[in-house]
Amino acid sequence: MTRKLMTFLAGLALVGVFAAAIAWAFPVQTTSAAEIDAVLTELETTPLQRDRPNGPQRGEGTEKALVLALINQTSQLSGLTRQQVLDELVAGQTLAQIASAHGTSADAVIAAVSANAKERLDKQVEKGRISQERADELLSRLQTKATELMNDATLGPKVAERQDQAAKMKVMPALIRHAAEATGLPVGDITGRLRDGESLTQIVTSAGGDINAVIDAATAEFRTAAESAVK
Repeated sequence: MTRKLMTFLAGLALVGVFAAAIAWAFPVQTTSAAEIDAVLTELETTPLQRDRPNGPQRGEGTEKALVLALINQTSQLSGLTRQQVLDELVAGQTLAQIASAHGTSADAVIAAVSANAKERLDKQVEKGRISQERADELLSRLQTKATELMNDATLGPKVAERQDQAAKMKVMPALIRHAAEATGLPVGDITGRLRDGESLTQIVTSAGGDINAVIDAATAEFRTAAESAVK
Protein backbone atom coordinates (compact mmCIF):
# COMPACT_ATOMS: atom_id res chain seq x y z
CA MET A 1 0.00 0.00 0.00
CA THR A 2 1.43 3.38 -0.97
CA ARG A 3 2.02 6.14 1.57
CA LYS A 4 -0.50 8.32 -0.21
CA LEU A 5 -3.15 5.61 -0.04
CA MET A 6 -2.46 5.14 3.67
CA THR A 7 -2.90 8.89 4.17
CA PHE A 8 -6.13 8.72 2.19
CA LEU A 9 -7.52 5.97 4.41
CA ALA A 10 -6.53 7.80 7.58
CA GLY A 11 -8.13 11.02 6.37
CA LEU A 12 -11.40 9.32 5.61
CA ALA A 13 -11.43 7.69 9.02
CA LEU A 14 -11.01 11.09 10.68
CA VAL A 15 -14.11 12.53 9.03
CA GLY A 16 -16.11 9.48 10.06
CA VAL A 17 -16.80 8.05 6.63
CA PHE A 18 -16.19 4.55 7.88
CA ALA A 19 -18.15 4.77 11.11
CA ALA A 20 -21.29 3.23 9.67
CA ALA A 21 -19.36 0.29 8.25
CA ILE A 22 -17.76 -0.81 11.52
CA ALA A 23 -19.33 -4.10 12.46
CA TRP A 24 -18.95 -3.60 16.17
CA ALA A 25 -21.35 -0.64 16.36
CA PHE A 26 -24.89 -0.77 17.77
CA PRO A 27 -27.94 1.29 16.78
CA VAL A 28 -29.23 1.44 20.36
CA GLN A 29 -27.69 1.94 23.80
CA THR A 30 -29.20 -1.05 25.60
CA THR A 31 -28.59 -4.68 24.81
CA SER A 32 -31.56 -5.59 22.62
CA ALA A 33 -33.61 -8.75 22.62
CA ALA A 34 -32.47 -9.40 19.06
CA GLU A 35 -28.82 -9.37 20.14
CA ILE A 36 -29.47 -11.81 22.97
CA ASP A 37 -31.56 -13.99 20.67
CA ALA A 38 -28.63 -14.10 18.24
CA VAL A 39 -26.34 -15.33 21.00
CA LEU A 40 -28.79 -17.95 22.20
CA THR A 41 -29.56 -19.17 18.69
CA GLU A 42 -25.88 -19.65 18.00
CA LEU A 43 -25.39 -21.42 21.32
CA GLU A 44 -28.30 -23.71 20.52
CA THR A 45 -27.07 -24.69 17.05
CA THR A 46 -23.27 -24.40 17.23
CA PRO A 47 -20.94 -26.34 19.55
CA LEU A 48 -18.99 -23.83 21.60
CA GLN A 49 -15.28 -24.38 21.06
CA ARG A 50 -12.06 -22.65 20.17
CA ASP A 51 -11.55 -21.83 16.52
CA ARG A 52 -9.46 -24.40 14.72
CA PRO A 53 -6.38 -22.81 13.08
CA ASN A 54 -6.61 -24.84 9.88
CA GLY A 55 -10.32 -25.48 9.59
CA PRO A 56 -13.73 -23.81 9.61
CA GLN A 57 -14.20 -21.33 12.44
CA ARG A 58 -17.05 -22.93 14.34
CA GLY A 59 -18.68 -20.78 16.99
CA GLU A 60 -17.63 -17.56 15.24
CA GLY A 61 -21.21 -16.33 15.13
CA THR A 62 -21.66 -17.02 18.83
CA GLU A 63 -18.50 -15.14 19.72
CA LYS A 64 -19.32 -12.14 17.55
CA ALA A 65 -22.86 -11.82 18.88
CA LEU A 66 -21.69 -12.15 22.47
CA VAL A 67 -18.83 -9.67 22.02
CA LEU A 68 -21.34 -7.15 20.68
CA ALA A 69 -23.57 -7.64 23.71
CA LEU A 70 -20.63 -7.34 26.13
CA ILE A 71 -19.30 -4.19 24.49
CA ASN A 72 -22.75 -2.65 24.56
CA GLN A 73 -23.29 -3.54 28.21
CA THR A 74 -19.81 -2.32 29.19
CA SER A 75 -20.66 0.99 27.56
CA GLN A 76 -23.96 1.25 29.40
CA LEU A 77 -22.62 0.37 32.86
CA SER A 78 -19.40 2.38 32.61
CA GLY A 79 -20.91 5.54 31.15
CA LEU A 80 -18.49 5.37 28.22
CA THR A 81 -19.69 5.64 24.67
CA ARG A 82 -19.37 2.52 22.55
CA GLN A 83 -16.62 4.23 20.55
CA GLN A 84 -14.68 4.95 23.73
CA VAL A 85 -14.93 1.29 24.71
CA LEU A 86 -13.68 0.32 21.25
CA ASP A 87 -10.83 2.84 21.46
CA GLU A 88 -9.66 1.41 24.77
CA LEU A 89 -9.89 -2.13 23.40
CA VAL A 90 -7.72 -1.17 20.43
CA ALA A 91 -5.30 0.51 22.84
CA GLY A 92 -4.70 -2.87 24.50
CA GLN A 93 -7.19 -3.06 27.37
CA THR A 94 -9.50 -6.00 27.97
CA LEU A 95 -13.21 -5.43 28.51
CA ALA A 96 -12.72 -6.46 32.13
CA GLN A 97 -10.01 -3.82 32.59
CA ILE A 98 -12.14 -1.16 30.90
CA ALA A 99 -15.09 -1.97 33.13
CA SER A 100 -12.98 -1.90 36.31
CA ALA A 101 -11.37 1.40 35.37
CA HIS A 102 -14.72 3.10 34.89
CA GLY A 103 -16.77 2.28 37.94
CA THR A 104 -18.12 -1.16 37.15
CA SER A 105 -16.75 -4.70 36.82
CA ALA A 106 -16.57 -7.69 34.52
CA ASP A 107 -18.94 -9.55 36.85
CA ALA A 108 -21.51 -6.75 36.58
CA VAL A 109 -21.31 -6.73 32.79
CA ILE A 110 -21.66 -10.51 32.60
CA ALA A 111 -24.53 -10.45 35.09
CA ALA A 112 -26.40 -7.86 33.01
CA VAL A 113 -25.97 -9.80 29.78
CA SER A 114 -26.89 -13.03 31.55
CA ALA A 115 -30.03 -11.46 33.01
CA ASN A 116 -31.15 -10.41 29.54
CA ALA A 117 -30.41 -13.88 28.23
CA LYS A 118 -32.23 -15.55 31.11
CA GLU A 119 -35.32 -13.44 30.45
CA ARG A 120 -35.35 -14.64 26.83
CA LEU A 121 -34.74 -18.22 27.87
CA ASP A 122 -37.51 -18.15 30.47
CA LYS A 123 -39.96 -17.11 27.77
CA GLN A 124 -38.83 -20.00 25.60
CA VAL A 125 -39.36 -22.40 28.49
CA GLU A 126 -42.83 -20.95 29.18
CA LYS A 127 -43.79 -21.51 25.55
CA GLY A 128 -42.56 -25.08 25.72
CA ARG A 129 -39.92 -24.57 23.04
CA ILE A 130 -37.05 -25.76 25.22
CA SER A 131 -36.78 -27.54 28.55
CA GLN A 132 -35.65 -25.85 31.74
CA GLU A 133 -32.62 -28.11 31.76
CA ARG A 134 -31.66 -26.97 28.26
CA ALA A 135 -32.19 -23.33 29.23
CA ASP A 136 -29.93 -23.72 32.24
CA GLU A 137 -27.27 -25.36 30.07
CA LEU A 138 -27.37 -22.55 27.49
CA LEU A 139 -27.17 -19.88 30.17
CA SER A 140 -24.20 -21.62 31.77
CA ARG A 141 -22.41 -21.82 28.43
CA LEU A 142 -23.11 -18.16 27.75
CA GLN A 143 -21.67 -17.15 31.12
CA THR A 144 -18.55 -19.26 30.60
CA LYS A 145 -17.93 -17.77 27.17
CA ALA A 146 -18.70 -14.24 28.41
CA THR A 147 -16.12 -14.59 31.18
CA GLU A 148 -13.54 -15.72 28.64
CA LEU A 149 -14.28 -12.83 26.30
CA MET A 150 -14.25 -10.18 29.03
CA ASN A 151 -10.65 -11.19 29.78
CA ASP A 152 -9.56 -11.79 26.18
CA ALA A 153 -6.56 -9.56 25.36
CA THR A 154 -6.92 -10.35 21.64
CA LEU A 155 -10.22 -8.49 21.23
CA GLY A 156 -8.42 -5.19 20.60
CA PRO A 157 -6.46 -6.47 17.59
CA LYS A 158 -9.65 -8.12 16.29
CA VAL A 159 -11.49 -4.80 16.50
CA ALA A 160 -8.65 -3.00 14.72
CA GLU A 161 -8.61 -5.66 12.00
CA ARG A 162 -12.37 -5.41 11.53
CA GLN A 163 -12.17 -1.63 11.27
CA ASP A 164 -9.39 -1.93 8.70
CA GLN A 165 -11.43 -4.42 6.70
CA ALA A 166 -14.47 -2.15 6.84
CA ALA A 167 -12.37 0.76 5.60
CA LYS A 168 -11.02 -1.23 2.69
CA MET A 169 -14.48 -2.50 1.77
CA LYS A 170 -15.72 1.09 1.69
CA VAL A 171 -12.78 2.46 -0.27
CA MET A 172 -11.99 -0.23 -2.85
CA PRO A 173 -15.08 0.15 -5.07
CA ALA A 174 -14.33 3.84 -5.55
CA LEU A 175 -10.64 3.19 -6.20
CA ILE A 176 -11.45 0.47 -8.72
CA ARG A 177 -13.98 2.68 -10.50
CA HIS A 178 -11.54 5.58 -10.78
CA ALA A 179 -8.78 3.18 -11.84
CA ALA A 180 -11.02 1.97 -14.66
CA GLU A 181 -11.70 5.54 -15.73
CA ALA A 182 -7.99 6.41 -15.64
CA THR A 183 -6.80 3.37 -17.57
CA GLY A 184 -9.70 2.41 -19.78
CA LEU A 185 -9.64 -1.11 -18.32
CA PRO A 186 -13.01 -2.77 -17.61
CA VAL A 187 -13.94 -2.92 -13.93
CA GLY A 188 -14.31 -6.69 -14.22
CA ASP A 189 -10.76 -7.04 -15.49
CA ILE A 190 -9.40 -4.98 -12.60
CA THR A 191 -11.30 -6.93 -9.95
CA GLY A 192 -10.21 -10.20 -11.54
CA ARG A 193 -6.58 -9.18 -11.47
CA LEU A 194 -6.91 -8.06 -7.87
CA ARG A 195 -8.26 -11.50 -6.97
CA ASP A 196 -5.28 -13.02 -8.77
CA GLY A 197 -2.91 -11.17 -6.45
CA GLU A 198 -1.95 -7.99 -8.30
CA SER A 199 -2.06 -4.72 -6.41
CA LEU A 200 -4.09 -1.80 -7.71
CA THR A 201 -0.86 0.16 -8.12
CA GLN A 202 0.57 -2.57 -10.35
CA ILE A 203 -2.59 -2.72 -12.46
CA VAL A 204 -2.85 1.03 -12.95
CA THR A 205 0.86 1.50 -13.63
CA SER A 206 1.04 -1.37 -16.14
CA ALA A 207 -1.80 0.26 -18.09
CA GLY A 208 0.01 3.59 -18.21
CA GLY A 209 -2.08 5.23 -15.51
CA ASP A 210 -1.12 7.31 -12.49
CA ILE A 211 -2.07 5.71 -9.17
CA ASN A 212 -1.79 9.07 -7.39
CA ALA A 213 -4.38 10.54 -9.77
CA VAL A 214 -6.68 7.61 -8.97
CA ILE A 215 -6.26 8.21 -5.23
CA ASP A 216 -6.85 11.93 -5.66
CA ALA A 217 -10.07 11.29 -7.59
CA ALA A 218 -11.36 8.87 -4.95
CA THR A 219 -10.36 11.27 -2.16
CA ALA A 220 -12.29 14.08 -3.81
CA GLU A 221 -15.34 11.85 -4.15
CA PHE A 222 -15.33 10.86 -0.48
CA ARG A 223 -14.59 14.39 0.68
CA THR A 224 -17.57 15.68 -1.27
CA ALA A 225 -19.78 12.96 0.24
CA ALA A 226 -18.47 13.70 3.74
CA GLU A 227 -19.02 17.44 3.39
CA SER A 228 -22.55 16.81 2.18
CA ALA A 229 -23.24 14.44 5.07
CA VAL A 230 -22.10 16.84 7.80
CA LYS A 231 -24.30 19.56 6.38
